[in-house]
Amino acid sequence: MTITIENVIELINGLNDPKLNKHYENKLEEITNEIGFGVVLAKLASGQQFDMVHRQFSGILLKKYISKHWNDFNDNQSDDEEIDDNLDEHEKIQLKQMKLQQQQQTKKEYRVLLKEEKIEIKKLLSPCLSDPSSKIRTAIAMCIAKIGAYEWPHEWPELVDELIGCLNRANAGNDNGVGKNNDLLHGVIRCLELLCDPHDGNISDEQIEKLVKQVYPVFSELLGRDIDPMIHIRIINVFRSTVTHLTYMKGITKGLSKALFPFIPTWVPIFIGHLSRVLDLSSPHINHYFTVMSAIIEIFTMLIQDFPKKTSKYIQEILSPIWTLFNNCFPIYEKVEINPVHGIVSNFVEEGITKIDRLVSSIFDFMQQIVENQSLAPLFKPFLKPIFANSIQYMQMNYELVDLWDSDPNLFLENEDDTTYTPRVVSTTLVQSMCDIYKSDGTKYLFEVISETLIKAQEEKTKSNKNWWKIREAALVALCDSSQSLSKIKQFDVVSFLSTNLIQDFQDTINENDEDQGSLILRGRSLICASKFAKLVDPSISLPFFNQAVILITQNVPITLKLTAVMAIGSFAPKISPQSIVDYIPSTVQALIAMINQLSEDSLLLVLDCIKMLIRIDKDITGQLEPLLIPHLSQTWINYANDPSFADALKEIFQIICACPKSYPGILQRMIPTLNIILSDYSNTMYNIIADSAADVLSLLMARVDQQIDTFLLDQLFAPILNILLTCDCQANRGILKASLCALLPFVYKTSSDLLLKWTFTPITQPTSPINGLHALFLVLRRILFETDELVRVEVPSIISALLIRHSEIIGPQTLPLFETTLQAFYNCKLPSTKRAFSSVFARLIIQHKTTIIDYLAGIPGPNGKGNALVFVLNEWQKYHLEMTSKLENNVSVVAMCTLVSLNDPRLESITVDGSQIIPDRSTRDIRRKKSQYNGGLTEEWTKVNLFIKLMENLLETIKLEKEELAKNSNGTANPSPQDHHDSDEDYEEDDEDDEDDEETTSKRYPNIDENGFAPAEDYAHMIDGGDDDDLAEYLQDEFTEDTFEIISKSDPLYHVEIIKYLSDFFTNLSKNSPSVFTIVAPLLNDFKVQSFGK
Repeated sequence: MTITIENVIELINGLNDPKLNKHYENKLEEITNEIGFGVVLAKLASGQQFDMVHRQFSGILLKKYISKHWNDFNDNQSDDEEIDDNLDEHEKIQLKQMKLQQQQQTKKEYRVLLKEEKIEIKKLLSPCLSDPSSKIRTAIAMCIAKIGAYEWPHEWPELVDELIGCLNRANAGNDNGVGKNNDLLHGVIRCLELLCDPHDGNISDEQIEKLVKQVYPVFSELLGRDIDPMIHIRIINVFRSTVTHLTYMKGITKGLSKALFPFIPTWVPIFIGHLSRVLDLSSPHINHYFTVMSAIIEIFTMLIQDFPKKTSKYIQEILSPIWTLFNNCFPIYEKVEINPVHGIVSNFVEEGITKIDRLVSSIFDFMQQIVENQSLAPLFKPFLKPIFANSIQYMQMNYELVDLWDSDPNLFLENEDDTTYTPRVVSTTLVQSMCDIYKSDGTKYLFEVISETLIKAQEEKTKSNKNWWKIREAALVALCDSSQSLSKIKQFDVVSFLSTNLIQDFQDTINENDEDQGSLILRGRSLICASKFAKLVDPSISLPFFNQAVILITQNVPITLKLTAVMAIGSFAPKISPQSIVDYIPSTVQALIAMINQLSEDSLLLVLDCIKMLIRIDKDITGQLEPLLIPHLSQTWINYANDPSFADALKEIFQIICACPKSYPGILQRMIPTLNIILSDYSNTMYNIIADSAADVLSLLMARVDQQIDTFLLDQLFAPILNILLTCDCQANRGILKASLCALLPFVYKTSSDLLLKWTFTPITQPTSPINGLHALFLVLRRILFETDELVRVEVPSIISALLIRHSEIIGPQTLPLFETTLQAFYNCKLPSTKRAFSSVFARLIIQHKTTIIDYLAGIPGPNGKGNALVFVLNEWQKYHLEMTSKLENNVSVVAMCTLVSLNDPRLESITVDGSQIIPDRSTRDIRRKKSQYNGGLTEEWTKVNLFIKLMENLLETIKLEKEELAKNSNGTANPSPQDHHDSDEDYEEDDEDDEDDEETTSKRYPNIDENGFAPAEDYAHMIDGGDDDDLAEYLQDEFTEDTFEIISKSDPLYHVEIIKYLSDFFTNLSKNSPSVFTIVAPLLNDFKVQSFGK
């Protein structure tokens, strides 16, 4: 098939038509391997007689075409997917091999261009760097740079020389520009910029080194000349990209370092010249100058950070103009960004151009590196106060942030995040670092500057300066973010500051139509500020501010002010004793719930985080609030099903509510419809992302249910879980499978055997063949054990144990198949976590069936016919006993080992198992690791010991670990559980039976406030217990983070075995109950000094 320009134009038109796009994408794939297609693309892109849109689009297609067809590899192969760090070496190798096989199977075959085609394309493209259109020049430059990355300097050695020659010709002429070819100049510079960019991913370090040596002298000369500032920007971008690459590859690209650093002496005077430029806001190129300056400063910031010794000699030179900018830039920044003068600088900037905010941010970043460098930090010590003063000025809210406060709460929160690169945020980071580095000197000067700034703000207010509040707000920002440092100096009287200064921001009442935005912003900032110091003052000082925050979220005020109050509540909560704020929780949570429908994105997550923190404080109150919480949170869960951040946040909230006894049975009734909808339709794109979270919530919900599981619960919740496990794609939906297996566990534990046999279930895969619950469980177990990987199978052993514990009497004829299936799965295990889990199953079987299971295992061949199953099970079990991760698994293992000894079975005395792992030297490890790439994994080597020796070693080590843990707990200070704080609160439950509080209760909870919104401190005294005021993190226990297995485990009698006492009794009677075993292990016991047990 012959490809013509008309064919390509038709193709481009089709690709740009939404209705035809899919069809022409397929057509593009069909013709992409046709001979001559690339040449036709180049002809269209280079032909000035063709339409501009077609030319530009053709250039874009050509660049992609070159990436796929120029060589016998293409750039579009995806990187290896991230490998889970929790996997062992064998599993990582397996997953990598699987990934490689998938890539090989799906790899697209692309035709490599003929030599003649390559020559023709290069011939067509080269003259087009002088095209009058900047878009075409860029498209052509991208193509040439891509080819250059593949061919220069070997196949296309003349490329860079020709580009430099074009550069010299284009720049020839007099100083007035006569004789210069600006189009060619821009085209060549753009091409070199793209070619030199190490982040493109194609150019090698060797090529970068050659380019630096060949191109940088020309670039340096151009950078020193007074030419189009856009040329300067492109050149400085190349420098910055190279330095960035060098810092990323530090220690690896030593050749690049050697090539680059000789240019620094040349750069420094040129850079200083640019940084010393007089900034004239009326210049049409002012933003171009800002861009060049910020790039230069960023280059030196990176060099100081990563190569301090090599750059130290230039610090004094480069610091001088940057210090001048730091001191002189603020008036310009204020006019442009904080209190803008209309029309002084255009807000519109073209691509690649930055404004003064980027320049200021880069200055602060540079200064941050000076401060953090131990040898350079003394340079700033004489100037701490002016640095603090300047920094606080730059912390003022710019006009865009003020507008966002009104118009877009989510973007406002995003811009206030401490990871954003803005003068407000970066200056705050510098101030914090200076307090850390310069210790008391820094903090003292900061306090002086903050105090003076607050006075200045008051003076500006007196002068009727409408922007006075920005100055005060900036001082409060500095105070908030340096609160930990400031709280340590004597000059700062926190009580006086909160009681007299911050309270000023609450003197005016808020009207519904209040247009004084500044006072509202100050009110929110003051609340956050008060929250930062709450732990340092008596709760009677903090509670009025906390009360104000609670009141604000109930009032008709701007939503961003409410969100600021939410942040303050979240900050107060860990610092005020729970008893002091517990009475506020119901009304606060109600107000937060009311806000949910008004919010989205970051602002909604902020509210959810606050709810999560408050409902952890008191389980009884949370349980009583369940009817309010669950309906709204469930709806939010559905609304934001496709956002993992919301799924995680809401799952944690549900987990907390599930842990509160008073949430039941209401939470179960209210969650059933939502969980049923999600789990029954889990493959729906709307629910797929939260299906695993839904299964997690279900497992926690059912694990804490006290009522008998009935047919309704099985129909609504158990059936969807079974269908997921029987139909879900085992490779694509690993997370859903794991979560569903966890959800299965409480049903197995809590459903009666009789109901499990009577209840019928109709699988989606067999709509005409209903089966009972037990049969369904066996189908699930068999599928998971033989069709999934170990990361999923690891959840199965706990279910098998549950069946053995709860339903052994009804398993009947299924017992033997269950054993066989479990044993085969155990044989196939590679991961230690899975081996531990299956070991626990067989330990349980030994406790239950004793000699019967020993006989059974002894008669079954081992893996690959080697030995027998008994030796295999005992070996793996003893190898991993000390790595048992849960209390129940550990107890089961210990009791099973003692049971094994008590059997006095002579067959066991002759068994040897793995003792200690043999750790090879480094060279041997390297050889084995290389071999493992071919043999499927690393081979471990172990010493061999008698079974009972290994068993006793494990038991003795268990005692040692248990005693260490006991000593650790007894020496530590146990945190009181939340229930301990309410032992005398029986009347509280009776008072709260009604939905409405009576007048007396309300007056006690919310003291009478004055006209400023504050009550006298003594009115809050009844809320303060005067006791421990530890952070909420210390107050709260891990009760809310228990997983399903931990909750279920507590119903197992073996969970409550006191291991030290149990083993003490065991060893005391060992010689009498098992004399033959005692003979084998006596030397070991003597070494351990068995007489010390029980002490």
